[in-house]
Amino acid sequence: MSTIIFPTDFSDAATRAFIYALQLADRIDAKIITLHVFQKPDISGLTHVPRSLEEFYNTIDLYEFENYKDAVPLLDKIQDEKGLSHLSVVHTLYEGDTEATILERAVAENADFIVMGTTGARGLKEIILGSVAGEVLENASCPVLAIPEQAVFDGKIDNIAFTTAFQAQEKEGLEKVLQLFEAFSPQVHCVNVDLAHTEEYHHRMDVFSADFAENPSIAFHVLDGTDFQTVLTKFLEEMEVDIVVMVTEKRSFLQELFHYSKTKALSYHSRTPILSLPAASL
Repeated sequence: MSTIIFPTDFSDAATRAFIYALQLADRIDAKIITLHVFQKPDISGLTHVPRSLEEFYNTIDLYEFENYKDAVPLLDKIQDEKGLSHLSVVHTLYEGDTEATILERAVAENADFIVMGTTGARGLKEIILGSVAGEVLENASCPVLAIPEQAVFDGKIDNIAFTTAFQAQEKEGLEKVLQLFEAFSPQVHCVNVDLAHTEEYHHRMDVFSADFAENPSIAFHVLDGTDFQTVLTKFLEEMEVDIVVMVTEKRSFLQELFHYSKTKALSYHSRTPILSLPAASL
C-alpha cells in the first residue's frame, strides 16, 4: 500500500487539498497520514520571563491540542461525505519547524506522495521567503502535489502537462508520471516552451520523444512565446490540464534568491495543481 503525507493547517486551502488527497488515495490504494505542525514562540533569549508569558507558553501545547481535536472531525466529515470512509486515514500532531517536520515525516513514513494546499505569496516575500508549499516542493525526497486554493477536483485526471528541457532524467520522470497516474488513464502532454524561437527546439523534442513514439497516451508540444509562465498557463487552460508536472532539483541559496524556480512560481499563481518530481528520486 502506498503512503500519502497530507500536511494541514486546517485552512480552506488545506481542506480543498484534502479532497485531492482522498481521491488520489482511493485510486492508487494508499493510506493518508495527516500532519499538523505547530511551533512554540522562542523565549530563550529573554533574561526575565514574566509569569503571565510563562503561563501562556506552557499552555500552548494544550491550546494546539484542543484546536487540533476540534478540527480533525471536520476532515472525517469530508471523508464520509465523499463516500471514502473505507480509506485508512491517520491523524498526527507534531511540534517543530513546519517545513523541516514535513520533510522528516515524509522520509520516516517512506511516503510516495506529499499532497498539500498553497495559498500563494506576492512580491519580495515570494522570491526571498517563499512559502511552506514552495519550499517543500523543492526540498522533498518524494513527489509533492501542491494544490492551489482555487483548484476544484472532479475526481478525474484526464490531462497531465509534463514540462521538459530535454534532459535525460526527464525521460525517467515521464515514465514515473505514467506509473503514478496509471489508474486515471490520462493523456500526458509533454511540453517545452521555446523562448528563443528557433527550429532547434522542435528538433530536440523529436529526439526526446523518440523513446515514446509507440505510446499513444503521450503527445509532444513545442510552444512559442516570450514568457514561460504566460505561455504555459494559456496551454493549461486550452487543454483543460488537471496537473502540471516538473522535474525539480535542489538549488543553492544564490540561485534560489535570484532565479527562483518556475515550479515554485506556478504553485503560487496557477489554478492548476503542480506535481514536483525530485530529480534525485528518479
